[in-house]
Amino acid sequence: MLKINIISEIDIPDPVLEHIESTLSEIAPTEVNVLEDIDLSDVVRSFRDVTRGQINAEKLLNALREVLNPGEFNDKIVVVVDDDGYVPGLNFVFGIAELCGNIAIVFTERLKATYISGTEDIAALFYERLTKEILHELGHTLCLEHCPNKKCVMSFSNSIFDVDYKDARYCKTCIEKARSAISWRKF
Repeated sequence: MLKINIISEIDIPDPVLEHIESTLSEIAPTEVNVLEDIDLSDVVRSFRDVTRGQINAEKLLNALREVLNPGEFNDKIVVVVDDDGYVPGLNFVFGIAELCGNIAIVFTERLKATYISGTEDIAALFYERLTKEILHELGHTLCLEHCPNKKCVMSFSNSIFDVDYKDARYCKTCIEKARSAISWRKF
């Protein structure tokens, strides 16, 4: 069974958690839990580049490997950070994850519906984007690389338009690849 533990600086509504669990269950039996007792804000903010006004995602990911203990090999941890992230060489990232690993990070700042909306339900749009990015980063922990299918949640997102275009689901090819990785690695 895949055990997904989410540590978040924001409240995540039950429908988002249920969608994540349901979508991952197409790959393998899945359980999603929110760990409410863990505060990583000091760790996260220690990797803030004050010049850029962003969190260095690579350095934070490396630190989280030290701070968090995924426990059993099949436990996955997603840290949702209410801030903006970057990696050297890129202006920003929506998230970052260990390929075939246990830890993923999603940054919320660029998922917020500010000037790019076209919808009146700004909260729903934000949570749809958040769902997609959590699924995307979890896909990387399940050994999935970026998918050429632009509708697949594993498609690379270079902009918020790309996030909005893709579905909050894995394509059949990615589902099969993840199943294969799970059976091979015995998650």
